[in-house]
Amino acid sequence: MRGRGMFDRTVEPDPRPAAPPSRNRQGMRKGHRREYAADRARGSTISFPERCAGALTDIGVHGAVSFRDLAEARFGGHPYTTRRAVDTWIRDGLVVENTATGPNGNPFKIITLTPAGMAEARELAAERGMDRRQRIEIPRIRDAQASHDTAVYRACARERERLRRRGARVRRVRLDAELKSAVARASESERKRDGKRAADAERHRAAEELGLPIDEADRVLYPDAQVEYEDAEGRTGRVNVEVASGDYREPALRAKAAAGFAMHASGPAAAGMLQKLGLGRGDGGSWLRGPADRDPASVEL
Repeated sequence: MRGRGMFDRTVEPDPRPAAPPSRNRQGMRKGHRREYAADRARGSTISFPERCAGALTDIGVHGAVSFRDLAEARFGGHPYTTRRAVDTWIRDGLVVENTATGPNGNPFKIITLTPAGMAEARELAAERGMDRRQRIEIPRIRDAQASHDTAVYRACARERERLRRRGARVRRVRLDAELKSAVARASESERKRDGKRAADAERHRAAEELGLPIDEADRVLYPDAQVEYEDAEGRTGRVNVEVASGDYREPALRAKAAAGFAMHASGPAAAGMLQKLGLGRGDGGSWLRGPADRDPASVEL
């Protein structure tokens, strides 16, 4: 299978000297070279092939993932190991790497699949126990949306980690476009057959089946992503994930928070608004510090 060769190799210690200190005042993050080596010495249970399999699956599930976020979510924050994986995928024709612009004008690198990578990611997702209905596609990336789309991945990565700590496993991730399409398709089918009243009833039924709330104005509330999981006892559940940006209005935030959405903020303005509404950092934090918040020279190798 194309690209599988890299999953069969063991990783030797990186012979290069440690990277110069970052200008990021947050200090040495989890996954820095020295900390990564220490993790390996303690016998980390996540092998390089497993990290690669999880990372390539993530790219397929979410469509577009930033280099930095992939490093933090799947490679312990270690940029050199991430670069090694990405360069191998590029060489094998599985991914492409492009540059997008964040909301503050800072460039950052995003990774998407090729057709060959899409086929590989589908097989890896199935091997990793994900639902075979999991959608894996090559998205149309718009520069204006790239920052938000990658923030959704960061939010889902946080929710996935919270679920993992509870002994749960993610089985499927649906992005907002898939959820909207499913409800609209069901509703329109009934409209053609039996008219508006039947269409509205079917829209309610489809929304309830997908675990989507309906507001007082009879509108379906769609999250940015929905994470389906199975807990340690075999019970299934969903987490509706919403990433707020600075242009969100308070009523919309209140409605989605009241509906039980897991709220995250992309940027300080949105974080301030969430805190004002009593939806601040909480367990694990609600502020997703993205590529535009960090020094790209220190992380985008």
